[in-house]
Amino acid sequence: MVVSRRLRFPNRNEHKRARKMMGIQDIRDVVSSLFIMLNKETFVLFRIEFLVVLVTVLFLVMFIIDVFRRHIRNIFMKTMFSILDAISDSIVLYLLGAMQTAKFKNHLFPVWALVLVSFRYNVDFISGYGVHDRHGRRYMEWRNVVKLLGSAFLILWRGSRFTVPLWSLLALQILRSWYRFCEHGLALRSIWHGTSSEVISEYMRAGPHTRNWKPEDCNPENMEGYKYLVLGETNQGIRLKKPRYVLYIHTAQSVKQAERGFSSLVTLDKIWGCRRHLLHPDNKEGNDPKDLCLAFALSRLLRCRLEDVTLQEEIFCINRKLVKTKIIEEQDTNRAFRVMELQLSFVNDYFNTHYPMVFWSGYLSLFSNLLLSVVTFGVVCWLAVDIRKVYKPPKDDRAHVVHGLNVDMIITWVFMFFMLFKEIWEMVSYLVSDWTRLLLVCSYAQWKEEHTRDRRMEGAISSFFKSRITSKHWHGLIDQYVFLESYDDIPRCWNVMHQISTGMVPKKGDGAKLRSAISVPECIKPTILKKLRASLEKLNTSNNLHQPDNTNRNQEEPTIRSGILLPKVVRSLSQRKQYNWACFDLPTCSHVILVWHIATSLCEIKFARDHGVDLSKHGFLSSLSSYFTGCCSSKPYLVDVDVDEMTKEKKVNGKLPDKLKEMYVTANSLSRYCAYLLVSKPDLIPDSFYVPNMVLQETVTRARDDILKKCDSLQSRYDKLMEVAEKAIQDGDDILKEDVVRLGAKLGKELIDQESKEECWEILSEVWAELLVHIAPTWNAEAHKQCLESGGEFITYIWALLWHCGIEKSKLWPVEDVYGNDVENMS
Repeated sequence: MVVSRRLRFPNRNEHKRARKMMGIQDIRDVVSSLFIMLNKETFVLFRIEFLVVLVTVLFLVMFIIDVFRRHIRNIFMKTMFSILDAISDSIVLYLLGAMQTAKFKNHLFPVWALVLVSFRYNVDFISGYGVHDRHGRRYMEWRNVVKLLGSAFLILWRGSRFTVPLWSLLALQILRSWYRFCEHGLALRSIWHGTSSEVISEYMRAGPHTRNWKPEDCNPENMEGYKYLVLGETNQGIRLKKPRYVLYIHTAQSVKQAERGFSSLVTLDKIWGCRRHLLHPDNKEGNDPKDLCLAFALSRLLRCRLEDVTLQEEIFCINRKLVKTKIIEEQDTNRAFRVMELQLSFVNDYFNTHYPMVFWSGYLSLFSNLLLSVVTFGVVCWLAVDIRKVYKPPKDDRAHVVHGLNVDMIITWVFMFFMLFKEIWEMVSYLVSDWTRLLLVCSYAQWKEEHTRDRRMEGAISSFFKSRITSKHWHGLIDQYVFLESYDDIPRCWNVMHQISTGMVPKKGDGAKLRSAISVPECIKPTILKKLRASLEKLNTSNNLHQPDNTNRNQEEPTIRSGILLPKVVRSLSQRKQYNWACFDLPTCSHVILVWHIATSLCEIKFARDHGVDLSKHGFLSSLSSYFTGCCSSKPYLVDVDVDEMTKEKKVNGKLPDKLKEMYVTANSLSRYCAYLLVSKPDLIPDSFYVPNMVLQETVTRARDDILKKCDSLQSRYDKLMEVAEKAIQDGDDILKEDVVRLGAKLGKELIDQESKEECWEILSEVWAELLVHIAPTWNAEAHKQCLESGGEFITYIWALLWHCGIEKSKLWPVEDVYGNDVENMS
């Protein structure tokens, strides 16, 4: 009997289940082995070493960013600093815990912990916080003390072979944190810093009951009578004088000192009246020290505005003469702007850096900070020598050795080097700062004359003025925005980053893409000073005093702030009244900026076409091309007007005259800069609240969805706008009811058709310079103060100059009667 056997084939489903189960089991085994491996001593040490190196690199990057913070304006860089600050802080806390809970010994752990905490403490030794410290960052000093105490606990728990230098360094760092915290309080209460504005407000009060100074004695040519405080009032007796109880500086001691030719109270007139060699009127080398003192005195007045301390009208009268003589009418344009640059630099130092704390009592506080740095330097060297002489890893120590090299020792030596370098850099930063130069000049000027020339003192002052870490106090850039290139931009990716970063990356609106920033063209500065000069020459103080418009208001009610208004005049259009509507008949400053900006862009496109520039590329291809070419060379305008520094050969086939080139550059750069202010810094222009953003978004929507829809190149956009402008001109009287795009197209076509090439760019360059002067005066001083932290804006220079002249508004822009509106609403 034959028994048949049936062959049984494997079940495919069973194989799949088996493979799946084996795969899951393998993953579990891998994860388990990974956790077991990571808990091994070797990998724990490697993890600590890796994080120590990583956080050191982060601290180094933050240190570099902090040193050049005023020159870094990129939003990504600023956001990166904030992110690195949060990440590095968390890593340091984790490392302290990891070193504490490690199951093996390493005598270098306490060294690493202490040095890391010291790095974290000193990474922003300059720009941590200012005198007023609105964000309470000074309390980070106590947070740093807590971390230092954590390091101390690690030293006690783990033990170390370098106990004495470690404890010395720990005690020194706690002392420095305590000193910096106390130093802030001292600076806040000092007459030279924290209470300076109140003292100056009372000191500068003119009248028959004060002897501090007399406005009628002021002569800006030789600075006689300009008793603006510079240094030394801390050492004087400040009293209240009857019957009006006005503040005055008791000068009895100063009079006795003056009889000997010495005065501890330094004012501007004493700086200019000093007959010693370096500051003698015949010595041109004394201009830099004099400019430094002038800038500091003006910065103290400007701080009064930024701290909402009211000054008398008499101050602005004599201040106007001073600013006009020494800055606006200065023949050397670079010197004039250097004084303004120094002034804003001192203001920025006061609000955003540690310098006022370091110099709160002059040489004494400077010496104290330098002494702490020197002692820290010595203790770190002591610790480094002990490590070099004593340290050899004991048998029970876990050390990372690769090819005979102790990685832990290499990390430690890198730490020591960075620690020493940081202390040297901090001392050098203090010594070559403008504050040290100011102290030296004031010390030199305390003696009015000299019997023998002090060449050593003069050489020291000159060397300090020649030595500096960075050659610029300001980045020297102005941002640019071109509406016809950006209106169709929708920043989806950017706004996704805004949401992911929970607001750390600022949100962008549609059509707000900026061009790369450019250096301020040299032709702009004299043009601006010329317009300021013209405005002040015809400024009638009596006719332009700002008075409340509502006559029904109680006359005894105190006004919040009085000032002078720039007249409603655009002098460059006095002979071309057909364009007046674009300045005087539009509802807001934002409308004026956009209309003239679009017109300027159309004139530039026409100018580029006349010079053979191809503008027919698709928008994406054009952007891509400009990006790659921008990596190799700078081309900020459609027509390349750069001049080669070596050959001085003009481009555009040599057909562009110097005068036309200057007008072309001035008009385009200022047009794009004012448009940038409208888009990115609306608080700096006279319009209030959400007006700039509303006007911009309405214009972007009208251009993208209606007028310029499907126009994908500058050439097609130009042709379309010329067509729209022709129709708008035919409409005649109804033109002011049109939108901003059509108004800009109409103005641009009129300029192109009615003016020659030279006349067109002359009008645009002159109008934009005047518009910038009218845009600058604004009530929002807080916005300018916030911009100073990142280096400031070019318009802040003009705003500060106008404020010193008592000008805070322009009649060119309509002013709403808020008081009257409130009364109507109540009724």
